[in-house]
Amino acid sequence: MLKDYYAILDVSQDASLVEIKQQYQRLLLIHHPDKQRQQQTATPFNGTAGLKLIPLQDIKEAWECLREPNHRAFYDSSLQAMRLHANGQVHDDIDLDDMDFDEESGSYTSPCRCSGEYIISEDELELGVDTVVCSTCSLIVRIHYEAAEDDEDEDTN
Repeated sequence: MLKDYYAILDVSQDASLVEIKQQYQRLLLIHHPDKQRQQQTATPFNGTAGLKLIPLQDIKEAWECLREPNHRAFYDSSLQAMRLHANGQVHDDIDLDDMDFDEESGSYTSPCRCSGEYIISEDELELGVDTVVCSTCSLIVRIHYEAAEDDEDEDTN
């Protein structure tokens, strides 16, 4: 399942890059392991009571995704698809084998009834994304595929 980076950083989805960066830096200071040890040493009985600890890796991962406009746009699209999927608003199911593959872009496409396209990249598939929003309208499809096995297991035998 896709992590909600906006929730991790405690910012709204329409937050500016400046707001996201400020919150990222604030959370780094709060959740850094060295800072946690200092707080526990200073107040051994209540330490970080009431503070929900967020793994530092999640904070960094959220920042890395949301700081780049292209990554953020892709993430927002995937997050929207996941939320709509959770609400049962998937319009259709498509088998990956029935989609056209473009080697240059590394993405699969399938036409939508509105003459838009459903587009999913190999990177998205590797991340486990299985729902796609049409490039033109708001229809969503679920992509069915089987993850490829790593060849490393075969090489060791």
